[in-house]
This record gives sequence, structure tokens and C-alpha cells, in this order.
Amino acid sequence: MTFPIDRRSFLTHAAAGVAAGMAGHGELRAQSGAGPSDLLDAEREVIRAGMADDDIGAVAVCLVDRAEPVWLEGFGRTSGGDGGPVTPDTLFSIQSTSKSLTAVAVLLAVQEGLLDLDVPITRYLPDFSVNSRFEQAPQDRITLRLLLANRAGFTHEAPVGNNYEPASPSFEAHVRSISRTWLRFPVGDRYRYSNLGYDLAGYIVGHQSGLGYAEWLRRKLLAPLGMTNSTADPAIYASAADRASGSHRGYPHVPLVTPLVASGGIWTTARDMAAYAAFLAARGAWQGQQILAGELWSEMHGFGFGGDYGLGVMRSERRHGTTPVRLLHHRGGGFGFGCNLVYCPEVGLGWVALFSRPALSGYRFGNGLIDRLLSSRFGPRAPRLPSAALAAIRPLESQARALAGRYVGRNLRAEIRAADGQLHLRRDGEETAAALGMTAPDALFTIDDEGETVTYRHHPATDLLPAHLECSEGESSLDFNDGPGEPPGPDKSAWERYVGRYRIDQWGRSAMELVVERRRGHLYLDGVRLIVETEPGLFFTSDGEAVDFRSSPPTWRNLRLRRV
Repeated sequence: MTFPIDRRSFLTHAAAGVAAGMAGHGELRAQSGAGPSDLLDAEREVIRAGMADDDIGAVAVCLVDRAEPVWLEGFGRTSGGDGGPVTPDTLFSIQSTSKSLTAVAVLLAVQEGLLDLDVPITRYLPDFSVNSRFEQAPQDRITLRLLLANRAGFTHEAPVGNNYEPASPSFEAHVRSISRTWLRFPVGDRYRYSNLGYDLAGYIVGHQSGLGYAEWLRRKLLAPLGMTNSTADPAIYASAADRASGSHRGYPHVPLVTPLVASGGIWTTARDMAAYAAFLAARGAWQGQQILAGELWSEMHGFGFGGDYGLGVMRSERRHGTTPVRLLHHRGGGFGFGCNLVYCPEVGLGWVALFSRPALSGYRFGNGLIDRLLSSRFGPRAPRLPSAALAAIRPLESQARALAGRYVGRNLRAEIRAADGQLHLRRDGEETAAALGMTAPDALFTIDDEGETVTYRHHPATDLLPAHLECSEGESSLDFNDGPGEPPGPDKSAWERYVGRYRIDQWGRSAMELVVERRRGHLYLDGVRLIVETEPGLFFTSDGEAVDFRSSPPTWRNLRLRRV
């Protein structure tokens, strides 16, 4: 199906106008006959099927064209069969999509001269400190820019207030506990997604403004955009009548309040998020007013550190027809909710899906619609960099040996093998391995299922860290875990008391079980090697996480390990 669309009316043809009546609980009535309205009807079917497949009780979506919402609709009920119908004004938690709004809140404070992106955060929090095995006083090198880019070296969870505790302590107590954590990597060394950096950044905004984070966000961002139903204040969203109930498989109830106020604590509606998506797609402008200065919008979306994470935003580089297209986005998931925010300034496109279970199908809502809309404007999607355009080289035997082994990353495990002079990368759970090409001794690539080239940069091991494969898709970066031909470890007899089975509880129930075992003279936790013992009982894994057996109960990633 094709239809003519010029640049300025890219999506308005898809809208077919705002209906005087209501189509279900939405504000768009699809018109009969072939055309863009068929795309919306098809997306409705995708949403309904996904809700049924993954038991998602509530969904709300918005589609934006050039600052105008052209589709707002709710699906399902706010709380199982007892709740009211979901509408564009139903509140949802957006979890980590909150990081996008927190980044803008920080940049607005920079705009007003309250903050500087590139000075140590100890200028604002003189008493703050954090532990590091790499350097003294790492806090004196951490900046707001590094916090927002997830490059300060922080782990993901805090000892007080995290994704696993059933109770919600104060935001202040949560932030204070960050000083008890250990950095995974040297400050500024590499990207690793972290809640802690964003909670620190949000706390600094609230501290410097004297308003607190939630009130600064309301006054400086939410109110100017007309997002009157949105809030980061638990007292407000907890008392809201039209609020979706989150759900998580295996749990009868999900905590309502998250202590992760800046990194994941914002509640909002599809109508309000339409305004926010339009503001981002218009490069910081809203209804004729430049809310965020253009140069600061560019800072947010500049990706100056490389990789695919800017300041509170991720990117996906695509090509439609012969036109490069950059999609900007941020997802969120946890505490019974999921969210997906996507925008494309090149065409003024914005899309948000809010859903009441962090299930895979929810994150797929809108994907087909966006692809078809971009294809209608620019042409069918094609690989940006076909593999045939890459000048691959054959790895030397020594290079292949150095790369071969098991790797760990964020939410993934993988293995690299050498066979017949070629390298192959297989992720756990995948039946077949992908060819791992090489264009230079430290530059590698694979081709994903959509034909896109995914690149890796190899960083050799140091005294304190194993080798690292930094991926152009940051969440797929890998740390070397172990491999063939490595010498055995020290196998200390004192380690025997740590060996055994442990569990981690989430919201008062067992969420995972893992094993501490000895292999070839090393300790392993859930298959991840403990490569450094900096003092008796304090270890660090191959991916930089602290494992502390000095406390009772012991901890891993600041989560309590309970003996089974």
C-alpha cells in the first residue's frame, strides 16, 4: 500500500482527523476504505493481541505529528475486571523512561545557571563519596554529564531503595546509600546503564533549586508543557482515582511507590506524553516557545561519547529508501509497568505506549506502525551498511585465541569460538552462532536479524579488568569471563565457606536462585567468575560487580544473598 505524503503532513493523513465522537476510548475515528487509517486499525489489532498473549490489562497510546496528537486511545481496564476503562487520561508509571524527563530537568537547571554539566558533582554535594578500587576520591571526577550518559561507573542498584525491596524508603535515604556502593569501572571509562547516576542527578537538581526534584520537574517542565496530570510525587499519584494498576507475573501485588524517584518514579498519561514527545521531536520547542534551548537539546542528543546512549536518550540508526533516519527513544520497565517512547525530529514523529505489565509484546507496540509510516515517506527499510560494503580481514591465529571464550553482559551471556579461520559469536538461548567479522585487530562486527551491522571495539585486559568488547549497541557490550587455556586460580581454602546455594528476594518473595561454586581455582557466582579479591571476603566479578561476603547476609550488586 502506498500513498503520497509530503514532509509537513507526514502523519496527518494517517490521522484522518479528530472525530467528534469517540472510537472506543480513543479520540481518533478511523475512516473506512483503504489508506492510512488501515495502519491504525492494524496497530489496534497488534495491541489487542499483545494484551491477550502477555496478560496486559491496561494500555494507552499516543501518536504525534508535528506537535499535534493524531491518535490517543486507551485499551482495557485500569485494574482487572473491577477497574474503569482506560482512557488517554489514565495514569501509568513510565519507570526508566523517567530518565528522559530527568535529563531535560537537569538541562533546564543548566539553562538557568544553577548547574554545570562538566564540574565535579562534589561542588553541589560536598559530602558525597563512593567506593572505587581504581582510584582515590572518584567522586571528584564524576560530573553531571557522566551521570546522564551512564558513564560514571556506577552499578545499577542501591543498598537502600531498589527494584527488589518491598518497602519504599525516602528518596534522601536512597541517595545517601549510594555512597556505600562500589564503582564497577573507572570514572568515564565505559558505558553501563545505571539507576544510581540518574537518582543522584535528580537529587542534585532538587538540592540546588531548593524545591526538591518533583517540584522542580513540575514547575520547569511539566507545567510549561501542560502535562498537568503528570507527577513524580508519590502523594499525588497514590491518591489518583484514574490510575492503572501494575502487574508482574508471579506476584499478586506490586509495590505502588518506587524509591527511584528520578530514575524511574514519574507517572503520566498518554495525553501528557503526547505533549512531551512533541516537545522532543520539535527540538525543545512547544507551542511557539523554546522551552529548552536548542544548544542544550543538541547536547542531549549529541552522543559525544559514542555508543547509542546520549543524555537520557538512545538512538537507532536506520535507512529507509536512500534516506538515513535516526529514531530516538527510551524504554522503561519495572514495578508492574512498561513504557516505550520514540520520536523522530526529521519528520516530527512521536509515539508513546504505556502498559501495565513489563512484557515483551508491549515494547513491540507501534514498531510496525512506525516502520510503515517511515517507509511511506522515504521508501522501504534497508540495511544502513550492508556487510558486503565492509572490508573484512582474516584474524590471525593469535587474535582468535585471545578472543575465544565466554563473555557476560547486561542481561546476556555469550561465547566466541574460532573455527576454520573464522570467529563465531553465539548468545545464550540462541541455537545458531553469528559470524563475527573483523575489519581491524580491535574492530569486529556481526549482522543482526534485520541485516544491520553491529560493531564491537575490543579493549584488552588490564590489571583490574578483563578484556572488554564495547558494542555500538551499548546494552550488548560484553566482558570476558573465562576461556580455554587460562591458568588456574589460587583456590584458597578460606573460600569454601562461601560455596553454596543462595536466593535473592524481590518484594518479599524468592525471585532467583544462584550458586557460588569453585572451578579451576576460582570462585564463580551464577557462572560469572570472581576475578579479584581486594580484601578477605570482598570480591569483584568479571563484569565489575561487587560481591561482599564480609557482611551478613552477603551481597551481590548490593542485593542480599540468602542461604538456601
